[in-house]
Amino acid sequence: MNISTLRVVSIFVLLPFFWACKSTKQTAGTSPKKEVALLTFENGETVSKSEFERVYAKNNGGIESAADHTEAQYQEYLDLYINFKRKVFEAEELGLDDTPAFQQEFGTYRKQLAEPYMKAQEVEDQLIQEAYERSQYLIDASHILIGVGPESTATDTLAAYNKAMAIRDSILNQGADFATMAKRHSDDPSAATNDGNLGYFSVFTMVYPFETAAYNTEVGSVSMPARTRFGYHLVKVNDRMENQGEKRAAHLIIRVGDRYTAKTEDEAALKIQELYQQLQEGADFAELVSQYSDDPSTSNRGGDLGTGRLLPEMEEAKRALGEGEFSTPFQTQFGWHIMKVTEVTEMDDFDTAEPLLKQKISRDSRSQLSRQALLSRIRKENNYQVNTATVDSFKASLGPAFAQGRWAADTTLNHLYSQAVFTIGDDYEASVNDLMEFYRTQRFRAPGKSVDQAFDDLLTKYSNRELVQYEEDHLAEKNPDFRNLLQEYRDGILLFTLMEQRVWKKAVEDTVGLKKFYDENPALFEANTLIDVQEFRSSDTEVLNQVLAYLEEGRSGEYIDSVINKESSISLRVTRQTYEQGKSSLEDEIFEQEPGSVTGVIPAEGFSRVLVVEAIHPPGVKPFDKAKSEAITRYQDYLEQQWLEELAEKYPVEINDKAFEQLFR
Repeated sequence: MNISTLRVVSIFVLLPFFWACKSTKQTAGTSPKKEVALLTFENGETVSKSEFERVYAKNNGGIESAADHTEAQYQEYLDLYINFKRKVFEAEELGLDDTPAFQQEFGTYRKQLAEPYMKAQEVEDQLIQEAYERSQYLIDASHILIGVGPESTATDTLAAYNKAMAIRDSILNQGADFATMAKRHSDDPSAATNDGNLGYFSVFTMVYPFETAAYNTEVGSVSMPARTRFGYHLVKVNDRMENQGEKRAAHLIIRVGDRYTAKTEDEAALKIQELYQQLQEGADFAELVSQYSDDPSTSNRGGDLGTGRLLPEMEEAKRALGEGEFSTPFQTQFGWHIMKVTEVTEMDDFDTAEPLLKQKISRDSRSQLSRQALLSRIRKENNYQVNTATVDSFKASLGPAFAQGRWAADTTLNHLYSQAVFTIGDDYEASVNDLMEFYRTQRFRAPGKSVDQAFDDLLTKYSNRELVQYEEDHLAEKNPDFRNLLQEYRDGILLFTLMEQRVWKKAVEDTVGLKKFYDENPALFEANTLIDVQEFRSSDTEVLNQVLAYLEEGRSGEYIDSVINKESSISLRVTRQTYEQGKSSLEDEIFEQEPGSVTGVIPAEGFSRVLVVEAIHPPGVKPFDKAKSEAITRYQDYLEQQWLEELAEKYPVEINDKAFEQLFR
């Protein structure tokens, strides 16, 4: 079996009830509570009253709503539930849950279902709240970067930190000017022209450590060195202002040069002033952009710059403008601009912003904080222990080739390789051999690092992976919600597989049985007059008039289709259909026409059509070829009903009437 996502999703459509039902066959490591049994099957399986209430409430509007339902509603659902349980019992007895295909499919879903539970929720909630609060403000900051890469040695890293601290001391205690120090010392090339100033920004614009330094530093102050993957940053906060919302901007630019109309700065300044005067007199901004702007990438769309960050001078102009307002002319390194704010989107409240913030955090480096918190919790809860004696002995056996990814095992040390390097809980032990297999398969390298540093990196990566896997493997034991959800998916996949084998697929493939069912149940397939037509459908009446003209010439539907739809746009749909009198929107007189007849243009909701009558079938039993689709559906119902009767005999059940009377009481 290879159940695709589409097939599994179809269970929600066809069998929404079944997804919420939980088999009493327990997940590994769990044990059922001793509760009042509502259902007792002859095979020994039971369903407690509380379990049925959970399932019922989940699919019927919650506990409060379910408590107001009638006994008849409970009974109807209980009957469906019993049938479901019997089908799952049958799938288990047939061993469908032990097949490699099922295990692979179920394993994939298990991992997907576990993802929301494999988070440090309290940390993620804090990050979302922090991001929302920061989004309410814009920070204008400057920085000095002392570059040092993430793979740099400890010596180089310390040297960079000390240099940053020395510069900070010069600024704060010796009166050095921040901009001057940025030009002199910053490893950010732009500092030569912008004095280290980055302009205004908000949350998610900068890497997280830089953002945190900026938002946690008072206006006018200089932060402690903030480490990012680029190096150490000294951040000076120049201003902090409320965020007025997301602004969409457009601009008109006049540039200077031989390839532009303005050959000199004076000509450009004069031209931009003339255009500004026209705007003040009511000229259309987009039209002026189209005619005069020297930005070919935006001139054909009204000068639109979107909502992203712009040059500091442009950001400053944008902040000062309201929706529909335009700036006075200003100059940047690229030329003279007039900016217009075309749209302002107000800040969302927290509930509206939360989903997008959550999505952004998942893609941002700050998501590592949640992961680190999760790993810390797993270590603590499961008594993670490193065998320091084994680690020290193994480190001593390594040489420089280890950090370079060229280490090879020493067969004389097999006794060491079999020893535990760390343990998790009471049931997991990772040996040196396991760690070294990870080293080989990951092609681990740590250039520039010592053997000790390289080993520590390797151990951290491997143990983190195993800790997460351990938590996932034991999640069902710890979390009832996950355990229930996991069981629902397991039973749903089993149910789908068995239903496909016993009912859905069989009804399609058993052509002899299907025909016999059709022959023995003619009353199920009686119909009024049927009409077979070739249908020409279009939303353009002119197209259908062309169709009528071609039909009068005796042209075939295939010819008409190819001629009218020869362009890339499909303006005409040509299909064959069968309609039943009284069960379609067609007028009765159409069902009285002779084969070969052509209707006029028939209006319908959202489109019109022309029909060519190909055959008429008088009232009575539908021909088998016309009834086949309906016959398959009815045959499936018949097969399922026959099967349910077999399952009822095989898996008898006793209902606890007293417990049933106390449902939701």
